[in-house]
Amino acid sequence: MLDLYLASVFFILAALALGLTVSTLAKTQFQAIQLTVFTFLPSILLSGFMFPFEGMPRVPQWLGEVIPLTHFVRLSRGILVRGAELSELHAEIWPLLAFFAVFMVIATLRFSKRLD
Repeated sequence: MLDLYLASVFFILAALALGLTVSTLAKTQFQAIQLTVFTFLPSILLSGFMFPFEGMPRVPQWLGEVIPLTHFVRLSRGILVRGAELSELHAEIWPLLAFFAVFMVIATLRFSKRLD
C-alpha cells in the first residue's frame, strides 16, 4: 500500500501543477471550470483508463504520454495488478516529476506576471 500512496503523491503533485497553471490562465471562475473540463475529459480518454492505450492511433498515444493520468494508470495497474514495487516502475515516475516541474515553472511565471 505504501507504494500506491507514494505513486499517488507523484500524480497529485502533477495534477496540482496543472491546476495552478489553469488558474493562472483563467480570468474568471467560469473560465477555470471550462478549462478544467477541457483538460479533464481528454485525460480520461487518452490515458488508457477507458480504452486500451495500445489500440489507439499513434498521434493520440503521443498526446497521452504527456498526460499525467496515463502514467498514474500504469503505476496503479503495475502495483495493484502485477504486484510490482515502485522501484520497478521508475520509468512512469520521471514523466510525472517532469510534468510537475514544467507546469510549476509555467504557473510561477504566469502568476508573477499577473501580479504586475
